[in-house]
Amino acid sequence: MKNEDRLIEVMAELLAEVHEMRTDTSKQLGVLQSEIRTLQKQQAQTNIELSEMRLSIMKLADMSDRVVRLEKAVFKKAG
Repeated sequence: MKNEDRLIEVMAELLAEVHEMRTDTSKQLGVLQSEIRTLQKQQAQTNIELSEMRLSIMKLADMSDRVVRLEKAVFKKAG
């Protein structure tokens, strides 16, 4: 009978440890999911900012091209 009681006691302890591990794992998973959501929001914001920068660079390149053509026309007439 003592062996059976000890076996039940050990199994109960193991079950308690498994439960604690599952609880800890669930908490860690919740934290990770929260961090992933934060990173996704940051990535979306970064993508928006990159798109805006790309458009600005394209506008600047267009303006630069216009300035070069204007300079060529002005210097051609002056020369």
